[in-house]
Amino acid sequence: MTQKQLEEFQRKLNIEVGEMKELQKQASQLINSRTQMAGQQSENEMVKQELELMKEGDQVYKLIGPALVAQDKEDATAIVDKRLQYINSELARIEKQIKETDDKQEQRRQKIMEIQQQAQAAVQKLQQQQKQQMQQA
Repeated sequence: MTQKQLEEFQRKLNIEVGEMKELQKQASQLINSRTQMAGQQSENEMVKQELELMKEGDQVYKLIGPALVAQDKEDATAIVDKRLQYINSELARIEKQIKETDDKQEQRRQKIMEIQQQAQAAVQKLQQQQKQQMQQA
């Protein structure tokens, strides 16, 4: 095994490790997004429950800037339902991206292990060759 071969193994390993770090960063960002969406989902579910508990004739107010503005209950319910539908679709999309990122990370782990095994095998072969040369001398 030459110095050039060792450098090539190290270069390949550095590339794979760099890509693995990038995937870990992406996974972290996706998990943060999922956490944020789950919080919004929970808040909207509570609002929906509160709207369902309202009696006929109760007023619904919406905060717009510094002012509370009266809003029709049916409109408020429709808005919350649409918001929940959007949040649920976003959560599904994020979950899919997390799964894809996890799969890519597993592929990178496998590739890194392969490179390490190849390097170890090459070093062992070199050591055996050196040992044979010493025995022949």
